[in-house]
Amino acid sequence: MAYQTTLVNLLSESKSFQFVMDSAVAQFEQPIWNKYLTERLSLSLDWRGILAVMENSPAASVIDFSSGKPIATRPAISKINGELAAFGNKYQLSKRQVRDLLELQDNVGKMGINVATILDHLIPDVKRATLGPHKAIDRLLLEAMSTGVMTLTAANNPKGVTWDNSLDWGINQTFASVVWSTANAATMKPLKDIKAKVKTGIAKGVRYGSIKMSSTTFDLMVGSAEFQAAFKTSSGNFTEISNAFIAPETVTQLFRGIGLPAIELIDYPVQVEEKDGTHTTVLPFADNRVTFVVDDNLGELLYSYANEQRRPVAGKSYATALNVLVSKFSDNDGNEFTEGEFNAFPVINAANSMSILKTNATS
Repeated sequence: MAYQTTLVNLLSESKSFQFVMDSAVAQFEQPIWNKYLTERLSLSLDWRGILAVMENSPAASVIDFSSGKPIATRPAISKINGELAAFGNKYQLSKRQVRDLLELQDNVGKMGINVATILDHLIPDVKRATLGPHKAIDRLLLEAMSTGVMTLTAANNPKGVTWDNSLDWGINQTFASVVWSTANAATMKPLKDIKAKVKTGIAKGVRYGSIKMSSTTFDLMVGSAEFQAAFKTSSGNFTEISNAFIAPETVTQLFRGIGLPAIELIDYPVQVEEKDGTHTTVLPFADNRVTFVVDDNLGELLYSYANEQRRPVAGKSYATALNVLVSKFSDNDGNEFTEGEFNAFPVINAANSMSILKTNATS
């Protein structure tokens, strides 16, 4: 297919398109994965997550000054191998929308129309093309952080590939002593469950720095009789406490006072586009899960270049934003397209130092 660029002169050269993207990306929201992963360029599409059985450093041997040093045993490692996934979508402007755009171009400087007006028509598509891959990575990471696995199914990736099996990161998972639920508010023991996880971690040489949960799970925890009693004793308040007035920061102070990790609530929505073009909002960090981590440095986002960065297609305008290759072009029928491509994958190298508490089951 021969490509013909019919967009405004502003996008007739990739250099100009890059200028537009550089100006626009400052307005884009940042993906949540960059709070937990460090991005690293990989020239290969293959990746390998090295999961150490223990990430802590054991004490050195106390030896006689005149003797040699004993050989220490290196931690055993397990390996998860795979290939970087390709994330991307294409967005189309119809002939009518292109015509409207060209009319705007022809009237720049008239009736209050300027280049910014044209950009307002273009930014939504380039924003979707840029952030879409990162939203998919956010979903995979948060799903793994809360459930220990990553999935690609017809439900969460309706327009793309599916996996026959989930990718299991081997994160340790245990169960509650009593199911956390509104019905069990009088008998469930969230503090006991959390303390048990922390003690088990310390026994294995792992000291957790924070625990992650959704607001729904948090509300179940603070609504329990056990928590209410502990909170009122700590605060000196002997009246009934409404869950609505108990903030995560306040609970973190209480937890720190009894040697427990800080709390982080994760309620991060991701929109999934269905085959019919409608959108479904999902919360990939699952309810009824409490995730224990040493710190927020959980691994790496490995990414590689797109082929078109090395071999551009004539007639396309290119720009890079958040490491996503964004291109704009038109076909012979006069339809305009915006594409985004990102070859990457989130690798959880800290999986063996993490642990998940399933609060909706006892075994």
